[in-house]
Amino acid sequence: MSAKSKLFRFMATIYKIWMMRHVDVPEEIGKALAKEFGSGGSRSTGAKQAKPKYIPVVAIVNGKISRTTLVPAGGGRYRMQINTALRKAAHADVGDAVSVELRIDRASRALPVPADLQAALKRRAILRKEFDRLTPALRRHFIEWFDSAKSAEARNRRLDRAVEVLLERALLRPR
Repeated sequence: MSAKSKLFRFMATIYKIWMMRHVDVPEEIGKALAKEFGSGGSRSTGAKQAKPKYIPVVAIVNGKISRTTLVPAGGGRYRMQINTALRKAAHADVGDAVSVELRIDRASRALPVPADLQAALKRRAILRKEFDRLTPALRRHFIEWFDSAKSAEARNRRLDRAVEVLLERALLRPR
């Protein structure tokens, strides 16, 4: 795997769909990023690679950096959503033209599992197995929810609730 992926630069206009702002990624750049991400930086074995649905990238918008994901926009094209923090930092909004630089982001986005939650998962294998079955996004959300408790009492309540939720999911899973 290469140390750094190729950098792609383009100008784009910020559009709005409902509340979310986004820019359309030029088709040739989207294809090149999909190809680079799909190859994983390794040598091709000759087998046809499936086109990735979501592409993790490091984006620089008007000089402000953010880790984000390119999402399908239909017709084989991609768009990049611009969250509020990035939009405000870049001093841009709907209708503004912005400079965008994209590079594949191969760094892990997994959050470390807090020690007390990890201990509870180790005590019961069924809980660990169910936690591992969560999608990366749901696992991240779960950890963020758990870690956001402000007091020790709230954290203990959340630990109890986390165990209940995981056990419930495991028991209700269709066999």
